[in-house]
Amino acid sequence: MKTTTQILMLMAVISFMSCGQLHVVTLYVDTEAIPSPPLPSKSSIDQYANFGQPAGVANKDYATIVRKGDLIIWRGESISNPEHVVKITSIDHYEGEEIIKLKPFNTIMRKDGPVAQIGSNELVRAKVILKPGKEEAYIREEYILTFTVSNKTGTFTIDPEVQGHKKK
Repeated sequence: MKTTTQILMLMAVISFMSCGQLHVVTLYVDTEAIPSPPLPSKSSIDQYANFGQPAGVANKDYATIVRKGDLIIWRGESISNPEHVVKITSIDHYEGEEIIKLKPFNTIMRKDGPVAQIGSNELVRAKVILKPGKEEAYIREEYILTFTVSNKTGTFTIDPEVQGHKKK
């Protein structure tokens, strides 16, 4: 987990040096209480996992507000046991404009070939590639976030969104 934090700090420094902002979206999961999939209903995931949004805001209504050139990193965190690993396995376009493009983490080149950065397999990164046109002030993309929990079998899904807006 320390390596994951170091990678996030490095990405923050890099984002300050570029034009865009870095958005770190953390998925908080009650890894002790969440039952293995399939869950009884899609809405029941909200009982066990959230993005730290205010009470009354469902996961599907949670939005990250971005501008073209921004970077987004998704990461998972257990709120009930720090030994459990919440791994974001994919971000897939679901509905609306495709305003983000996945951007894999760089690998370290060694004599024996490329090696993935330690801890980066628990994170997913994307760059905002689209901005609203002249006629629209906002655009949105709903996506499916898929994740696993180290102490459970199977995968879980949540469908939040990204909203792009014009610079003021």
